[in-house]
Amino acid sequence: MFALFDLDDTLHDKTASLKVCADVIYTEFLFDLAVNRDEFTASFLSENCIIQPKAQVFDILAQGYSLDISLKTAMFHFFDTQFHTFSKRFDHVIETMDFLKSENVRLACVTNGRDFFQRNKIEALGLANYFDVIVTSGELGVKKPNPLIFNTALEQLGAQAKECIFIGDSLTADMLPAKQLGMKTVWVNRVNPIRSKPDYVDAKLESYSQFVDIWQQLA
Repeated sequence: MFALFDLDDTLHDKTASLKVCADVIYTEFLFDLAVNRDEFTASFLSENCIIQPKAQVFDILAQGYSLDISLKTAMFHFFDTQFHTFSKRFDHVIETMDFLKSENVRLACVTNGRDFFQRNKIEALGLANYFDVIVTSGELGVKKPNPLIFNTALEQLGAQAKECIFIGDSLTADMLPAKQLGMKTVWVNRVNPIRSKPDYVDAKLESYSQFVDIWQQLA
């Protein structure tokens, strides 16, 4: 079997990482201004969790808090070059990767995002050496759920879809397209665990402490 993982909100705890980053940006750039720390953090998280260019995120923040262009540019540069240093994994992710490697499972990361930005996060999370293949939308110029990004990963792995299990948090960008290609699917659902899984999801994962049992059932 082969395992393909999404990155953000699947392995990478995006919300926790953004909170730490927001606090540092506030301290570095906004502490002496009339900006409320909690309000800025909430805005920072909200805008970064919307699918939009990162430059637009900082345009919106600058407009909302009346920041001049030089300050906005400095904040954006800091985010682009330093965000990966705040990256946090979900609990038990490393144990999951170690288990898969012990089972001789070849691994891929299939993620939407700018290539350098996503690869920096993967490295900072301590996951780069686990992946045999990393495919980003920034590298290919197409985003999930476009099948090209999945098929590129399959080709690089030397795998057929029926041999693969895809693990991701998005029903529309991860689970449905992976299932349509013939993969088994594991839905990482930490936000609303009482929500039932759709028919195209084979298993629901609320914590990586459950991963080994789920993998053994599906594989």
